[in-house]
Amino acid sequence: MPRVVAREAKAAGCEVYAVAIRGITDPALEDCVDKLRWLEWSDLQGFFALLQEWQAAGIGEAIMAGKVEQQRMYARDESGEMEKLIEGLPTGHTDELLGAVANVLSGAGIELLPSTRYLGRYMPGVGHVAGRPLDERESADVAHGWRIAKALGTHDIGQTIVVKEKAVVAVEGMEGTDACIRRAGDLAGPGSVVVKVAKPDQDLRFDVPVVGAQTIAAMRDAGAGALAFEADITVLFDAAEIAAAVGEDIGLMARADD
Repeated sequence: MPRVVAREAKAAGCEVYAVAIRGITDPALEDCVDKLRWLEWSDLQGFFALLQEWQAAGIGEAIMAGKVEQQRMYARDESGEMEKLIEGLPTGHTDELLGAVANVLSGAGIELLPSTRYLGRYMPGVGHVAGRPLDERESADVAHGWRIAKALGTHDIGQTIVVKEKAVVAVEGMEGTDACIRRAGDLAGPGSVVVKVAKPDQDLRFDVPVVGAQTIAAMRDAGAGALAFEADITVLFDAAEIAAAVGEDIGLMARADD
């Protein structure tokens, strides 16, 4: 996602500066941006110094792209700065953690734009996306799972659930979508349906549903037969790879919210 956002922003005429996190960000990002600065995960002082540089350079907009595993909030650092930041938040949920970063940027006069600003062509509309059509049982599982996933989203709990025969097999936690799908395969075997939705009032500045080729690989590992995701808000990467990977035995559809 960082590479795609950078390329699309440059194609739109933007000069792109990036801050990357060691051990998380793909080094290939350097080839897609005008300037790249590396920071350690817990280096808040380095981040604040970078904000000052951005202000001096006249940078007024920023985009978050990519993923930092939420479980990193439990990692300890020698300075204790990250721990103090986290302890000051009402909860350790995604919206609170990333919202704190958005507030820091805002305080520096930098507007955090929606992550989807340059990704319109990667967000499918309603309808069949790839593979085979969903059958009647799968469609019923999607409808059942959709209501539950939306309800969970109000509590900032995951974006993905896995359903089989109108029973919720697995709910996404900190482990992420792919691990959730594989766990469902261990629990219920083949034939499950994956449902991925946006949370109600989703803050697109830092929390966007994403589907990629790795998602399909996880479905194959788990024997999942179908994936339904929310149209016009879910970012679909690797479209050609996905079309080839799903073949004729997995179905993908984009569904409108009720």
